[in-house]
Amino acid sequence: MKVRFWGVRGSFAMSGREFLRYGGNTPCVELQTDDGQRLVIDLGTGATELAKSLMGTALGKGTGELPILLTHTHLDHIQGLPFFTPFFLEGNHISIHGVDPDGTSLEATLQNQLAPHYSPLGGLENLSAHVSIEAFQPGDRLALGPFKIRTAAMPHATMRTTAFRIEADGKVVTFLSDVEYPDPEAPDPQAVALAMGADLLIHDAMHPDDEYDLRRGWGHSPVCAGIAVATAALCKRLALFHHSPDATDDQIDALVASAQAQTSIPLFAAAEGSYVEI
Repeated sequence: MKVRFWGVRGSFAMSGREFLRYGGNTPCVELQTDDGQRLVIDLGTGATELAKSLMGTALGKGTGELPILLTHTHLDHIQGLPFFTPFFLEGNHISIHGVDPDGTSLEATLQNQLAPHYSPLGGLENLSAHVSIEAFQPGDRLALGPFKIRTAAMPHATMRTTAFRIEADGKVVTFLSDVEYPDPEAPDPQAVALAMGADLLIHDAMHPDDEYDLRRGWGHSPVCAGIAVATAALCKRLALFHHSPDATDDQIDALVASAQAQTSIPLFAAAEGSYVEI
């Protein structure tokens, strides 16, 4: 299985020479099996770059299928929705899977993103592809083609977000972004369970450890939280993800060096456009 990061930045997109190596687009991650089947996590602005790469596949010919998982519907995780080219090709079959936000439905929330106040598209019904919105409950297990997925709700400030354990090709990738545990050094047991033995753990690392007290309650993790989960779950590799929009390339380099000094687990900072072979 192969993982490619198309957007790794949190909160809002960034541009400028200080953000070139790690990238400025917001969350979007692609998983691809050995036989070429794909799964996408989140539709941040990075989804626009993913869409370009998909034009050379069946999705660019209107004959493709693609499942998409959403961790939650904060703007930085769905901002690429109106600009994801495979939605505009008749014949494609695309399914979007996520949890209903409190007080409304997933479909209504995404419909609002395409409402005339925000988008000239005017609504999901105007997308040319066949797009289905499929809600699930936290804790459900999903089977999306070759991908077997376990889900769990995680604390994210005043709401909950969804974490995923994804298995395919005999490998495991765990995705824990936009999470903040009450004690970052004692992570949620459900997080550890999802990550147990994972070949790759992708974990929120928005805050340097020494700045976390200033940002406690924002819904994001310091670096030490990802290390704590990876250590407790015996993960093989850790990817630091959801970088602060203020973090320059040099600052992320320093964060990685500081993190690696705390653990023997191999780790790296996710960078836009980079591949990881699992």
